[in-house]
Amino acid sequence: MSAKEFIKNQVERFNSQFTPEQFTELSEAENSLIILEIPLKDYTLTEIARIVESNNAHVMALSVMPITDGSLLLISLKLDVDDLTAVLRSFERFNYSVLYYFMREGEVTDTQQERLDELMYYLEM
Repeated sequence: MSAKEFIKNQVERFNSQFTPEQFTELSEAENSLIILEIPLKDYTLTEIARIVESNNAHVMALSVMPITDGSLLLISLKLDVDDLTAVLRSFERFNYSVLYYFMREGEVTDTQQERLDELMYYLEM
């Protein structure tokens, strides 16, 4: 399975309608998804969990897939927060490569979109 197929599979599983059997695997608390690319030698689950939990989030589900002869790992994290901004910045600060992220639409993302629109309006003046 390639990296693109893994990401597509994780996103489809996250966004698809669930059968009753699949519903038991997931929780309503899963509000966001992050997919990281990490060298195998740098992979430490405790470090990833510490980064997530230091931002008042919890890991609700985790999937790991080795790629490129086992030298890299793709890690899919499902978290219980609506706004991933703080978690994403923490991953960037610790030099983790974030390949994909998804946040459920909500008040925070609407506010961010409004601010972006205002900035773009200001820049066009």
